[in-house]
Amino acid sequence: MDVAFGRLEDVPVRILTGTFVILLLVSWLARSLHRGIAIRRRIRQLSSHSIPVMQPHSFILGHLPILKALGSGLPKDAHPGYISERLIAEWKTYFPKEDTCPPVIYLDLWPFFPQPIIYVTSAEACYQLTQGNPQPRHPMFRWALTPATEGKDLISMACTSMSTHKLWRSLLNPGFSSRNLIASMPVLLEEVLIFTNMLKDAAGSDGNWGTMFTVYDKTIRLTFDVIARVALGLRLHEQTSGPGPLFQALSNVIPLVKMDTLWNRAERLLPKYRKITSVNGKIMRDALLPQIERSAQSHGDDAGTIVDLALKDLQVKSNGGKTTQLTPDLVDTIISQIKFFLFAGHNTTAQTICWTLYEVNKYDNVKEALRAEHNEVLGADPCRAADTLRSQPYKIKELRYTTAVVKETLRLHALSETFRQGTPGFHFKIDGKSFPTEGCMIQTNPVIIHLREDLWPRPKEFLPERFMVPEGHALHPAKNAWRPFEMGSMRCIGEELAMMEIVLCLVFTVRELEFDFDWVGWDKLHDRSEPPEYVNGQRGYRCGDGVGHIKDNLPCRVKERMLPA
Repeated sequence: MDVAFGRLEDVPVRILTGTFVILLLVSWLARSLHRGIAIRRRIRQLSSHSIPVMQPHSFILGHLPILKALGSGLPKDAHPGYISERLIAEWKTYFPKEDTCPPVIYLDLWPFFPQPIIYVTSAEACYQLTQGNPQPRHPMFRWALTPATEGKDLISMACTSMSTHKLWRSLLNPGFSSRNLIASMPVLLEEVLIFTNMLKDAAGSDGNWGTMFTVYDKTIRLTFDVIARVALGLRLHEQTSGPGPLFQALSNVIPLVKMDTLWNRAERLLPKYRKITSVNGKIMRDALLPQIERSAQSHGDDAGTIVDLALKDLQVKSNGGKTTQLTPDLVDTIISQIKFFLFAGHNTTAQTICWTLYEVNKYDNVKEALRAEHNEVLGADPCRAADTLRSQPYKIKELRYTTAVVKETLRLHALSETFRQGTPGFHFKIDGKSFPTEGCMIQTNPVIIHLREDLWPRPKEFLPERFMVPEGHALHPAKNAWRPFEMGSMRCIGEELAMMEIVLCLVFTVRELEFDFDWVGWDKLHDRSEPPEYVNGQRGYRCGDGVGHIKDNLPCRVKERMLPA
């Protein structure tokens, strides 16, 4: 008897499609499992080369159980950075055979991360990674930033082409130079005074406390207004009439800026993702393009913003000073750079302003020292401080203690970190040991280093004096140990702008206002009955993922301070 197999076209399409999908899934699972086994074996092999490995290390779960244990007891909304802090504080538990905390720690978190992660825990290792032999940024950065910047920004360039990154860094540096920022003092003062006047308006009458509000909502609009003006000369009035379309559009895509994981890759396949990035990308482009065209048409005559100076320099480098042609690729790149500055330049600075006010408010001696310095440098009348800085903007450089307060805040609340790609040719060399990096994602977490007792005496105390004592003093920071903006050729380009904004916020608040960061009152206002949550004994802790935010956006009341006669 003959057996009739039938023809291929007789098989229903849905069966063929289903079979194809199943084969793809099986193939993907097989490759993923093969990778996972390779990672597990590699971590095990490190021990045979006398490299410390966290224990226990499960061949089934890797180091995931350790992370779960480290996160135990933290509030559900606590930032994952606290897990890193606990790891360093409890390192002896996981490295029982070691006498000191390893300079780098290998983490096996497959399948959540497709590569081993190397936590850099020492200042020397950070130096080797970012300064001594700078390693390229991890491609994950470009992937993560694509929803917000479309991958043509300065950070993304460092993931794909260091020569392109070097060119654009040189074009953008003049706009962020100390000289240009000092020249931008009137702009900074105008925006910071709007912020501080809004705080004063929130104070009660006759020296009484005002009603509750959240500080972060105000700082985020301040810093967005500042970076838009400094970068592009764009006056947005977010503080007084926001949220505007540019702010809202960027806010809509920021939640999509995530690490490259299996779940996040799946999210980007959804129609919702494409709709959000397409609609909001067009809104941002429509808001930015006219200002870029005006800047290009000015021929650099009114150069002052970051984009003005970049285009002027580009004219000189590319065609001898003639007008730069705004090609589609150049326009896309400039828009990408601006969106990155808006993204990176407002959230971290806004949050640091909150943390600075929060820390300063704990210590009467710090407040008094700040007030004394402001009286000495800017005059005894706080109402004259703005006029003094307009006429003598370099006075801001004389506020050494104020700057030290901001630096100490950033030591305890560093918000940024860097991820670099491990390579076959790069090994950490520490105390005679070689630590390979090939196939690993290398992560620096400044707070890990900022809390090490061997680098920072009394690391949990708030001591601005660390940054004022001479070299050789017991409190003087160890070399390469303060890294909130990271270091090396890819150091945060906006560091000085951020520092100036935060210093100015202290100048115009500390002498005239008292702050009460009142979570008890906030709980009552919102009828919260559940027990309050703490991290390190503080109601004020960092929440969320990524840069995150301060708990409840920093609830606060203010009152006017009685000035001495």
